[in-house]
Amino acid sequence: MNDGWKMTIQCNATFISFVILSVLSPGFAYSLPNVILFFADNLGYSDIGAFSATFTSSSTKTPNIDKLAAEGIKLNNWNSAAALCSASRSALLTGKYPVRTGVFPGVFKPDAENGLSPDEITIAEYLKEKGYATSIIGKWHLGQREEYLPTNQGFDEWYGIPYHMSGGSIDSHLCGFDTNGTMWLPLFEGTHIIEQPVDLTNLAQRYAARGREFIRKSVEQNNPFFLYFPFSHVHQLCAPQQSSCQWASSQFSRNSPNATFYDAVEEMDWITGEIIRQLDESNIAHETLVIFTSDNGPWLAEQSCSGSKGPFLGKWFLDHAPSDCTACPHDYYPSPTLDRPHRCIFEGEDELWEIDGVKCGEDVGLGSCWEANVIMPGIARWPGKIPSGTETTEMVSTLDVVPTILALTDIAPRDVLDGMNILPVLYQDSERTVYNDRILYFWRDGFQEGPLPPPYGRYDVVAAKLGRIKAWIYTKSSHYNPDEEVYHDPPLLFDVLSDPAEAHPLDPVDYRDVIEEILLKIEEHKESITWGNPLTISRDPKYLPCSNRQTSCRSHFVTGMEEIQ
Repeated sequence: MNDGWKMTIQCNATFISFVILSVLSPGFAYSLPNVILFFADNLGYSDIGAFSATFTSSSTKTPNIDKLAAEGIKLNNWNSAAALCSASRSALLTGKYPVRTGVFPGVFKPDAENGLSPDEITIAEYLKEKGYATSIIGKWHLGQREEYLPTNQGFDEWYGIPYHMSGGSIDSHLCGFDTNGTMWLPLFEGTHIIEQPVDLTNLAQRYAARGREFIRKSVEQNNPFFLYFPFSHVHQLCAPQQSSCQWASSQFSRNSPNATFYDAVEEMDWITGEIIRQLDESNIAHETLVIFTSDNGPWLAEQSCSGSKGPFLGKWFLDHAPSDCTACPHDYYPSPTLDRPHRCIFEGEDELWEIDGVKCGEDVGLGSCWEANVIMPGIARWPGKIPSGTETTEMVSTLDVVPTILALTDIAPRDVLDGMNILPVLYQDSERTVYNDRILYFWRDGFQEGPLPPPYGRYDVVAAKLGRIKAWIYTKSSHYNPDEEVYHDPPLLFDVLSDPAEAHPLDPVDYRDVIEEILLKIEEHKESITWGNPLTISRDPKYLPCSNRQTSCRSHFVTGMEEIQ
């Protein structure tokens, strides 16, 4: 055999060995990157240490998320796509404004007839077609009936809660609306209820273990994976507020499942750290894009049960909202007295619960379109791809997640998307186009009049952002508080980058061209909408999740109601 043939054989043998070792190695660099998407529930911008003006490494409650930010890019102008949870989640998974998918008004209730339409294409469906393993761990909130569950929307597996944490009772906290003791908060695996009510004393540990197991399994099978982790944290428990309205496991709260808000934040951070630790142990951090953000901001009327509005004070509105208007915690309603002008009450069967609400002008978080409910903490990390220790104020949106992941994985969208590919922003590409004239629209319900039943009125654009300029068409406090929406002509303008508190309106005379452009684009946007039936309104008690009607929808039996009061 001549030397040339020997060299060829040796080279081929070396190449074959490299291929075999690469395939078998847990650290093999997949041609398709893994994607992990963390999505918190009602987390305020400043509730994350890295986004707080008073951040210090010794005082932070979120060391793992802070580390994620330090190793990647902080997206300081990440905009939520919707005012409420279900709509925000549909926008995240489809890349489309919720008005296009019918996920409005309000949210899907535990007895909702509908859910996210199976005709919509989720990011999980796109990735599954590309060969990805797909998993969701945590809160779904896009329909609890079987045909709308995650495993029928592109996910191989699901372990979690079908809606918000205030949607049902747990053993230590009976919801005021659960008058017959059957609306227990369920835990699903796939399409089956495996625990009802869910045990919150160790749910976080089970969430983390499931996430780590999914990653290990995907690596062992040499599959690229998509892990969607919509936390059940930090949504409060149902009314009435009892010894506590937050929850956490016994690892983070001495009174588990009852907990403080900060217990819940710390537990969410711990789960994040466990998932990231598995990436390191599996040696795939450099093959994995990690994104962390929140669906919405804090539910401010819940006060100590929720987070902080941070710098997003909504100051102009605080100064101009009716001073006698009261925002109450969920399911409470105003009942003022002379000495308690903002008193709220919850009428139980045998007891009257009282609490002081807040002024409507202070309630500018969840359910509104003020900056406290618009600007989310946004982080992206991908070692070797995204430069560490960077940050940007370029405007991005929850709508951008789908088109960005599709571009990353070379998948062509099969629908018109409202978001855009922000990979150049994440990579901090020096030759990227900076879209200073990008426009985002902010929809909400809660109008006094309209075609929808009370308290919704209608679903409409109340504000829009053109670059750094935010134009308000209608102003109102959160949710369905008693203050009426106020129409602004010309629009109320703020430079939200230099004035995040929305305290100092700009002179509309100086921004005539901007106003004209924003109003024109709003009209064009509305004209592009093909209106369908709003999916969240229809409800029926027969659709409530129930594991066993013979045991009052409990997967384990409790003999007396006194045991759960």
